[in-house]
Amino acid sequence: MKKDIVNRTSLVGPLFKLLRLTFENEEWMLKAHKASSGSSQSVSDFTAHIQQTLLLTLEDICVSIGNDIAHKNVGHKYDLQLLVDHACSSDDVVTSNYAFSLITALVKIVPDEVCARTSDILTTMGKSTVTQLDSQSQRVFEGLISAIIPCWLSRTNDNDTDKLLQIFVEVLPQVAEHRGLSIIQHILRTLGEAESLGSLLFLLFQSLISRQSELSLLNKQWEYEFAVLLSEQYSCTIWLRSLILVLKKIGTSIQDKFKQMQVAMQFVADKLRDPEISYKLQLKEDMHDIQNMVGELMEQVVYHLQLVNSNKKHSLKENIRAVLRTLTKGLPPSTYFNVIKELINHGDSDMKKKALGLLSETVKDLGTGAKLKKKGSVSSIRSSWQQLDEVSLKSYKKLCSSINKLLDDAQEDISSTSLELAAVSALEVLANRFPSHDEVYSKCLKSVCKRICSDNSALSSHCLRATGALVNALGPKALEELPSLMKCVLEKFPAETNKTVDSAIGSSSSVDSLFMSVLLTLEAVVNKLAGFLNPYLTRILQLVVLHPLSFSSSDPKLKLKADVVRKLITEKIPVRLLLQPVLDMYPKSIGLGESSVSVVFEMLGNLVSSMDRASISVYHAKVFGLCLEALDLRHQNLDSIQNIDVVEQNVINVVVTLTMKLTGSTFRLLLIKTIEWSDSNVEGDESAPGKSDSRAISFYSLVNKLAESQTSLFVPYFKDLLDGCVRGLDDAGETKTALTQKKKKAKLNDTTTDKDGALSIQVWHRRALILSALHKCFLYDSGSSKLLDYSEFEDLRKALVSQLVVDPPVSLKNHPNVPSVEEVDDSLVACIGQMAVTAGSDLFWKPLNHEVLMQTRSEKIRARVLGLRIVKYLVEKLKEEYLVLLPETIRFLDEVLEDSELPVKSLAQDIVREIETMSGESIRQYL
Repeated sequence: MKKDIVNRTSLVGPLFKLLRLTFENEEWMLKAHKASSGSSQSVSDFTAHIQQTLLLTLEDICVSIGNDIAHKNVGHKYDLQLLVDHACSSDDVVTSNYAFSLITALVKIVPDEVCARTSDILTTMGKSTVTQLDSQSQRVFEGLISAIIPCWLSRTNDNDTDKLLQIFVEVLPQVAEHRGLSIIQHILRTLGEAESLGSLLFLLFQSLISRQSELSLLNKQWEYEFAVLLSEQYSCTIWLRSLILVLKKIGTSIQDKFKQMQVAMQFVADKLRDPEISYKLQLKEDMHDIQNMVGELMEQVVYHLQLVNSNKKHSLKENIRAVLRTLTKGLPPSTYFNVIKELINHGDSDMKKKALGLLSETVKDLGTGAKLKKKGSVSSIRSSWQQLDEVSLKSYKKLCSSINKLLDDAQEDISSTSLELAAVSALEVLANRFPSHDEVYSKCLKSVCKRICSDNSALSSHCLRATGALVNALGPKALEELPSLMKCVLEKFPAETNKTVDSAIGSSSSVDSLFMSVLLTLEAVVNKLAGFLNPYLTRILQLVVLHPLSFSSSDPKLKLKADVVRKLITEKIPVRLLLQPVLDMYPKSIGLGESSVSVVFEMLGNLVSSMDRASISVYHAKVFGLCLEALDLRHQNLDSIQNIDVVEQNVINVVVTLTMKLTGSTFRLLLIKTIEWSDSNVEGDESAPGKSDSRAISFYSLVNKLAESQTSLFVPYFKDLLDGCVRGLDDAGETKTALTQKKKKAKLNDTTTDKDGALSIQVWHRRALILSALHKCFLYDSGSSKLLDYSEFEDLRKALVSQLVVDPPVSLKNHPNVPSVEEVDDSLVACIGQMAVTAGSDLFWKPLNHEVLMQTRSEKIRARVLGLRIVKYLVEKLKEEYLVLLPETIRFLDEVLEDSELPVKSLAQDIVREIETMSGESIRQYL
């Protein structure tokens, strides 16, 4: 139609009427087809041709009208509904495209009418995309979208945007993937990608949830796959903003919120694995925008974590935490610190707490020192956490300042306390991971120290731990806060914890935690500020030595940490300053039991180990004097000391350590002093049977340890002990005739036997220790000049052999700390046998061998067995040298081979076989 026709807009109405006839009146079209006798077309082709001609004519007129306001009053003549109804129903693709093109032209002429029918138009377009896959149809589609959506956006709200996108989400499953992707991209481009992509993703997730009751194999669902494919078409600056919008929508959603959250979190986790963010941050490209978006994203994820926590969705909680970890791994330190700083400055206190918790968790994970196995940008970012660069340090200081300001601004209420806990815990983790002498740590330490004396035990505990970490980081720069710190630790906490322990059976977990925090703080203070602790030494020792929790066995971790602190004290503080305070702890520790006393001597042992020669010469008398005093605890038999063996062992260890550093002359003087102490009588011993043996037990326990540690060096000193050993063994021999002893020996019997006339536990214990000590002495006596001369050998021989016929105490099984019968028998056999081996002459052997053989005629089975065991020991050790003793031995073996007791007879047979093997001939002919 010619464009210069006058007033051709007047044709619009008639043309639309004619167009309606072609679409709706088939009979009229049949008549028109017949009237056109020259046409070779089918009815359908003829109809399509007419429709297309009319649509093209109308489009041409509408385009010519354009923005001409004067002609827009003919709007009532445009039959828009006809175009909408038949654009999709037409079987001819070209006709449909012409209809959509005409609608596109009408947008400028009658925008209100078009906007009013936008939903219908887009629905029709959506359906047409399923069948119309050609390039022309795509151009028409894009043209209509480009025209209608801006017009519609100017007259609608966001909810209508979701409705628009929902139309195309519903038809996407029926459209080829590449076609659907191009359609959606064009729609998003028209709507504004940054805003609309998030809405579309939300609708896709909703579609997935509506179809799937069980959310398994999400990445195999078409909605999820399409969301991933679509997001890959955009840069991280677009899809990051979209992820934020999705999470915001889910947060305000009412239906299926947690299912939506599950799908969204997996999608977020998958997207965050994209290295684009890290790459752009390293290049500092769009850094500010990305940091802001990451911060918003973290804020949303943390918000969702709060929702999950409140609803106890544990599996979803782990997914969200995994998202946070993934998000963190892809960020360089400076960006991460800036993001956390913004979250800490958030108005919501719960958000602040979550941000601080996330910071602590992230830094702990980074502090494990795991090897960086991944390559590329992620590995580079991970390595940047190991050594902060200048930019990161600047951000880190700002972060610490924000946390410190949060502490300074905190109010005294419950919600504020929980926030303070999170802040203090974060400072502890940061100080442990990034030690520095920077001024910002000094400010943080000051703020934390103020809260150590808080009435809230949890806050106090966390503040103590954070203080320890900050002191470790600052070193000597923490000195300024030392007075206030020690005041709280050494005055307030011991009193509180003592009160708690005294008022309950055992110690509560809160008290244990508090005391562990105290120990951690003291460990840091001693390690870094040992040179300034002299004014506090006594009170520190009272805490780590006298406090019940410092040596309690109820919590092994507490005791282990207390041991570490005590050892550190002895290593870091000079002996001249520490020795006297440690010695002063002993009288106070006695009333607290064996554990506290043992702790004192453990520290004393560590101190003695660290002493140089000059210190030993100055302090050995003090140390030895205290040890001798402590060895008397067995004799004192105090109610507070339940296990004297534990205490005695620690005291003896100190003495042994000390003697290893003494000169020979000094050691002899101390040994003589100890012998005099063990032989001295204490007032009251006469009225307490057995008490006189207590010192002997302690003394010979010490002798055993000295012999073990000094081996052959100690043998010469045994000369001073032989008389005491003989006396200690002799009285046991008299017990077998206790009932027939004269009255003048009644006093001795009281000390060696119990009320039933059997050997007392104390005497048995003393004798066992003497036997063990003698055995060690003979074992290490390897020098050319032997310890025993003939007379000494004879005295000792009689005393030792007499032990074979002494019966053990009846109540021995009730004393597990006292050597058993088997142990004593082994010691006795080894002692007598080794004494003979060491003597090295048949002059010594013959009387010994005879007396031992005489015991094989005893009425007691134990005596006969022990005698044969000693003979067997001599045969094995002396070998051919024993042959000189064989004639006498054969006579006794002949007798015991006829013994009615199987153990005795069997042992005799073993000896015969041993002799025959050694001599190479049979001795049975002599039996």
